[in-house]
Amino acid sequence: MSVSLTNLVYTRISHDLSNAAGAVYNGTELLAEDPVGVQETAVLLQNSARVLMARLKFFRQAFGLPNIEADDATPDYLETLSTPVKLIGFCVDPLCKVCVMVLADCLIRGGTVQIEDDKITATGPALKVAPELRCVLEDGQSVTNPALAPALYAFHLAQKQHIRFLFQLDEEKQVISLKKVVNS
Repeated sequence: MSVSLTNLVYTRISHDLSNAAGAVYNGTELLAEDPVGVQETAVLLQNSARVLMARLKFFRQAFGLPNIEADDATPDYLETLSTPVKLIGFCVDPLCKVCVMVLADCLIRGGTVQIEDDKITATGPALKVAPELRCVLEDGQSVTNPALAPALYAFHLAQKQHIRFLFQLDEEKQVISLKKVVNS
């Protein structure tokens, strides 16, 4: 069975939204069963709705049709992650947003993603890099793992813009960089 990029991206987005949606559902159940805990449940619902809204806005900007009028949703998306990831710089296009998503996934104990001209770098105390990540980013190697869908999508976006990635990993400093190189 062949897995398409669309299937992978949809599965990844669905996974990233399911926890917050589940929390909203559980909060409504709590309200129905125990109206005494309204204040705590309201806070749960507000936080879960904030996460859902931030992720939906980011996914729309990263994977959907362009919306020039919208503010960059990347910092808000990063705030929804389970580990703290700080963004230095800002994303101007979907390719940048997806690259930030890919690098943030590698920062298992948080860290920083910095955007500079033609390079996006993740730095943190611990990195977890899927072995096939380099092959996906540099060569567009097909995958069946939805966690790598953003990397494959980034490869396809870059290809359309005649850009290729140089993936650099520095184990000593816990740094990953994606350097954009214009194809000749």
